[in-house]
Amino acid sequence: MFMNQFSKNISVTIRQHAQSIRSGLHTAFEVSILGCQKELQFLNNLLSQIGTYLNSLSIPGVQFSVRQKLIHQKPLVNTQNGRCEIGDLLIIVKYHQPTGAVETKSIIYQVKLCRSGTHVCNISQPQLNLLCEWPQFSFGSATYNVTPQFLEFGSYMLEPRNAAPGNYLPHKYQCYGISPDAPLVRAFGPAAVNITSLVYARGDANNFFSHLIFEIGEHHNNQTVKNLIDALYRYMGWLPDPPNEFKEDYIEYKDDGFGIIEVNVKGDISR
Repeated sequence: MFMNQFSKNISVTIRQHAQSIRSGLHTAFEVSILGCQKELQFLNNLLSQIGTYLNSLSIPGVQFSVRQKLIHQKPLVNTQNGRCEIGDLLIIVKYHQPTGAVETKSIIYQVKLCRSGTHVCNISQPQLNLLCEWPQFSFGSATYNVTPQFLEFGSYMLEPRNAAPGNYLPHKYQCYGISPDAPLVRAFGPAAVNITSLVYARGDANNFFSHLIFEIGEHHNNQTVKNLIDALYRYMGWLPDPPNEFKEDYIEYKDDGFGIIEVNVKGDISR
């Protein structure tokens, strides 16, 4: 879905360079996961690798700029069934229009590494229920009723632990992990899922590319989603927040955290 022809032109231009861009994304994910023992290590690596790659990427007709941030805190939400984290990683892709308007799509990911020596990931049920159902919940001092139009708004990034070079998943071109939507994880789980069994899930790097071209992601014309993403921006310090909005939600986690990757894309107005 595109709101105007200019956004469609940006997507078409990126698609024209799909092979080289995908290659760079595969490398970024590979460097990020090889030898990783913990989710936080992978998350930190990925933010750095994606930012470095896309900020240096040069293709005719399109300019990328990325900002990213990792904090050692977790955005926790309260549902009627208890408290859980909203996810580990927020990825936002923004297409900037000549008018100054911005067209945006977002995905929230829960990042999980498999059990040592296996391709099996343990899945938290409260987290899975949130990403599948999006029940009413409170976050900070506000209440949210998020109604995504597409399944992938709540997704997973499932990766091997201590991956060895070249040990790619079967049926996934040069990918070590996958990025299934939450309902697919529930269908093949729900308490644990073998990442080699989700043959219809995109490989991690391929999924990221699909988001870059606006093939997937929840559009911010959905105001319920935009409201939540704006709140996460405030939580991360990228937007000003009302006094004490998250006063009880800034809990430090030494070995855990929450990351955000914002990809800004501008097209050549002359094209």
